[in-house]
Amino acid sequence: MSGLAGIYHLDGKPADPTLLQRMINRLVHRGPDASDYWIRGSVGVGHVMLHTTPESLDERQPWLDETGTLCLTLDGRIDNREDLAASLDAAGFHLRTNTDAELMLRAYQHWGAHCPEHVIGDFALVVWDGQRQQLFCARDILGLKPFYYCLRGTTVCWASEIPPLFEQEAPPRRPNEAMVAEFLTGNVVTNAETLYEGIHRLEPAHVLVIRPGKNETLRYWTIDPHRRIDYSNDDDYAEHFHELFSRAVQCRLRSQKPIGLELSGGLDSSSVVSLLQAFSRTNPQDRDRFHTFSLIFPGLPCDERGFIDDVTAQGPFPSHRIRAQAPALDGFLDDVLRYHDLPDHPNGAMSNSLRALAQQQGCRVILTGSGGDEWLTGSFFHYADLLRTLKLGALLRRLHADRPLYCDRSSCDLFSVPLVQFGLLPLIPQSCRNIGKWLLGRTNIPDWISPEFWHRTHMQDRIRQASFAPPFSSYAQQDLFRSTVQGLGIHGIELDERASSSFALEKRHPFNDRRIIEFALALPEEQRWRDRPKFILRKALGELLPTSVRERVQKADFSCMFAQALLTESSEAIFQSLSLASVGWVDGGKILTTYQTMAHCYNRGDEAYRFHVAPLWMIFGVELWFRTLFPEHREHPDLPTRQEVASSYSA
Repeated sequence: MSGLAGIYHLDGKPADPTLLQRMINRLVHRGPDASDYWIRGSVGVGHVMLHTTPESLDERQPWLDETGTLCLTLDGRIDNREDLAASLDAAGFHLRTNTDAELMLRAYQHWGAHCPEHVIGDFALVVWDGQRQQLFCARDILGLKPFYYCLRGTTVCWASEIPPLFEQEAPPRRPNEAMVAEFLTGNVVTNAETLYEGIHRLEPAHVLVIRPGKNETLRYWTIDPHRRIDYSNDDDYAEHFHELFSRAVQCRLRSQKPIGLELSGGLDSSSVVSLLQAFSRTNPQDRDRFHTFSLIFPGLPCDERGFIDDVTAQGPFPSHRIRAQAPALDGFLDDVLRYHDLPDHPNGAMSNSLRALAQQQGCRVILTGSGGDEWLTGSFFHYADLLRTLKLGALLRRLHADRPLYCDRSSCDLFSVPLVQFGLLPLIPQSCRNIGKWLLGRTNIPDWISPEFWHRTHMQDRIRQASFAPPFSSYAQQDLFRSTVQGLGIHGIELDERASSSFALEKRHPFNDRRIIEFALALPEEQRWRDRPKFILRKALGELLPTSVRERVQKADFSCMFAQALLTESSEAIFQSLSLASVGWVDGGKILTTYQTMAHCYNRGDEAYRFHVAPLWMIFGVELWFRTLFPEHREHPDLPTRQEVASSYSA
């Protein structure tokens, strides 16, 4: 992991080393091991380094080729190193080192703008190509590494976080109302914008090419919708998946320091730990290399200590547990000030104590179970596929099997909402659905959003234009693919990466390996879901998993942590006087009523509170960002000012 920053003046103006150094200084937490920059004429390229692999110890960035005309900075890791090196060797390229930076630079020399297509891993990269007089940037397929940039006039600046971009002289920052509207409505569909006008994100799976007279972004990867994996029996599917999963885990184990393992007790994180426990039985030297880290929630429904205990009992890895605490308001304010962006979610913020412990144990790498839900759970839109093909018996069996996921009580109405929402509605043309909504007087506008604000930001058009997907023949596969481009999911990835980087930790996610994603989306639905979700994962891991974990169906629900973060005196004061309402973006009265309803339900033990916490948290996060960084709209006198928060942070 590392941090990138840079400047390019398209009009030939010399790059300012003082400005570049200021930008780099805003990223030192991302790279405490080294810092350097390279300037040639109108281009300045900066880098801060965190050593997370043995090869990175020999890596010096920015990285130049022999001629000095190519300069690369890389934040990331290459996971198909052997295959990539073999391809480059066959093409006549001879590597001077075994670093990922040189591999990436040679890949650019060989394939040019197509180089990201050949790289598996997590990365954001910049190449200055002096011969072509162009800047080439790329981001991995899921956006696991961040990349922000702004182009004002003839100057482009880029960085791994937003704050360095405010170091340049520029017009006053302005809120990007359209992106604000996406967050406030919960319809986060855009991956190319930020909360600020003029500051952009490079979308996942895209490249950016900038040179005088040219500025374009292009998608370099997507799923082949026609690929199908067909085996004659379950064992062959499980064997193939086990091979891919083992490779995805092993290629993420490059580290010169102990490796942390997130262990929640869920099926996905338990699979990563259980597989490594099995490896350690034939590699005893690895037993002290791995540490598990778990949050526990005594007395709350989301506590998973029983499952955690069953996993850790299988192997010799040191196990660390911390009791989760609901994060306080000042932590969220600190996030806003530090990153000039929305604060972390409560379930992310409460992991900071775990991150700090991992850092104290000497870890710089953390393996997670993220991605298992997205690619292996299956999709409820399979109901539409079964209805369309008139497989009514299979549909009834699937609805019955899904019952525990929809309701906690046997009296719940299984067929009404799930069958209509995921089975019938997808088969009705969108135009007909729109007419039906009009006849029923329904609208897509949440009742707390100003209709004028909704229409001014063209939210309906943004939602419609964001429905990109290859032409899958299956509704379920189409829904799963959207997980790779879904804006709220990418936002969550960025928050997690941001928080980990502040503790000098690099998260690695075996389930997000491109080979696993492409395999999973080519599976028959019955391999993702049979009598329970993630059938193929349970089959492939088999006896490596504790029986309790292998057989569990329900997932922990962390809504209670959101509620606890919202139900404080300071949070209530914020909802009573929203700056967002003062500028006409929301209806403050309706939001306060929703907040009071949530509080009433939570305090009396009514689980209906869970339906309110997600939109309320998003409103709360946008409000903190807006009133902290745009204090001219601040109304409540008892809340901290931006200067007070800054003073506290500096201390």
